[in-house]
Amino acid sequence: MTANRRRSHRWSSASMIAIVLLASGVAQASTGHTVTATSKEWTVRLWVARTTAKSGTTIPATVTVDNRTGRSANLVGCPGVVYEIGLGNAKVPNSPAVSTVLCEGTISPGVHVFHTKVATTYQSCGGNSVPRCGNPPKMSLLPPGIYRTQIVLPGAKGFPASLRPLTITLTASS
Repeated sequence: MTANRRRSHRWSSASMIAIVLLASGVAQASTGHTVTATSKEWTVRLWVARTTAKSGTTIPATVTVDNRTGRSANLVGCPGVVYEIGLGNAKVPNSPAVSTVLCEGTISPGVHVFHTKVATTYQSCGGNSVPRCGNPPKMSLLPPGIYRTQIVLPGAKGFPASLRPLTITLTASS
């Protein structure tokens, strides 16, 4: 196991608890399947494999974090939670679940790569404005339509507060 992979594994156990909201003062760029947010000491990049998918499938994604602080940085988050990327729009808000328990973790200097997936299902079931859970409980497919990515980011001093969402088009499942 390489040193970068060990560092990524340690950091991936930190919870990512700041819901993506547009923030002022953060430089951002979006091209194709990638969106990047940069602050003075951090760069966060989200890459998705495609921007069209069938409802119920997953879209491979990568989150890359570059810690340019020159030191290990404390993160606000909870162990065991990795990047969660969901899809939402005006009719289907579908925000990723956010942990309410605060914990702390650290991330070492350098580039850290986290492989994850974009879910094309509801993030919850049985609540207000989401489908029932069923028996056994199963997340329902999002209806066909145009959605925007929603990602949960960590909280850290100087960390970009948000990533501009990417547009994803969902088609009906077969």
